[in-house]
This record gives sequence, C-alpha cells and structure tokens, in this order.
Amino acid sequence: MTSATRPLDPETAEPVHELVPRPPVRVVGPGRRERAYQAEIAELGRRAASLSGDLGEARRELGATQRELEVARLVERGTDRLVGRLEERMERVEAQKSRALVLAGGLQAELEATRARLAEAEGRLRQLTPPRRGLLARLLGR
Repeated sequence: MTSATRPLDPETAEPVHELVPRPPVRVVGPGRRERAYQAEIAELGRRAASLSGDLGEARRELGATQRELEVARLVERGTDRLVGRLEERMERVEAQKSRALVLAGGLQAELEATRARLAEAEGRLRQLTPPRRGLLARLLGR
C-alpha cells in the first residue's frame, strides 16, 4: 500500500495508517553464552563482596598494628628520655662524689696539719711553764 492508495484523514489530509494486530512476541531467554556471562558476573560479584570483607578486615588489622606501632614508638621515646635523665643524674652524682672526695682529702690534710701544730704548741708550752698546782692542792699543802 502506498500513500496514494491509503485513505486520507479529512481533517489533516494525511494518510491514515491502519493498525494491524500481530501475534504476541515470543520472549526467548538468554542463550548459553548469555547464561555463562551472567554466571561469571554473579561470581565476580561474590568475589568482590568477599574481597571487600577481607579488605575491611585488613584495614582494621592495619589500624590496630599502626596503633600498636605508635604506642611502641612512644614507649621507646619515653624510655630513651628516662634513661637519658637517669644517666645525667648519675653523672651529676659522680661529679659530686668526686668533689666530695677531693674536699674530704683537703680537710683531712688540713686536720693533720692542725694536729701537728697543736702537738708542737703543747710541747713548747710544757717547756715554758711548769705545771701549776691547783688551788685546792695549794691550800691543803700538797
């Protein structure tokens, strides 16, 4: 049927198309390749979900490991600082001990010199004056 043999619409003067009923369309399911493709897509989806769960677990483990590492760093730094302070304190104590030994040696030498002078002075004093009798001895005549 060409447009010349078709009847025209009286209002628009355009050819009128008749709708011819057709048999229902037969829907055919997916073929072998399509089913294999869909199965592969489903398998990839399951693997992605599994890997996603594994990735989340790995991230949690990584976070925990990083926190443990940071704590270990802090402990090590604190321990180093404490050891440093203790070493400085030991060095100060050793220096004070050395100064105290030098001072004690100096005092001991000075004490020995003072004792020698005292002994010398006592010896000269005995030579100069005879021992005096006490007041009671003089009164009683002894």
